[in-house]
Amino acid sequence: MGILLAGDWSRLENSIHRMARLDFTAMHRDIGEHLVSSTKDRFETGTAPDGSRWPESIRAQNEGGQTLRDTSNLYNSITYHARPDLVEVGTNSRIAPVHQEGKIIKVKQARHLHFKVGGRWARKKKVKIPARPFIGISDEDRQAIDDIIAEHLEECLE
Repeated sequence: MGILLAGDWSRLENSIHRMARLDFTAMHRDIGEHLVSSTKDRFETGTAPDGSRWPESIRAQNEGGQTLRDTSNLYNSITYHARPDLVEVGTNSRIAPVHQEGKIIKVKQARHLHFKVGGRWARKKKVKIPARPFIGISDEDRQAIDDIIAEHLEECLE
């Protein structure tokens, strides 16, 4: 007793061979471009990957403008790197971890921290910078990544 499957399997064989030789760099490049765009959109909306709103910065409150966009250096540093085996999205900015995770800055040697806020000088023993996550993958990003992968695999199967 058994089952016999017969037919022309050449299209399937060709598709499998194309998939085995597939270079994922283009797919990773498309994913990287999407995630950079999505990350930069977060700077425009002031939201984290989970959709929560960022606390507004004192500078934005006093002077107007957007939080984390004073010089746009952090915004402009968001980039990606695609290879056949991975895609990396991020920034090489030294200030990124402080804004992504938050931080308490304490005086080490002087009596106070001195800094300008809204045109006036302030003195504090410590300053709390709240987390304003911008790097990450949202639910919408996950769906877009799934769509990009499906599109690239469909091209391979044609």
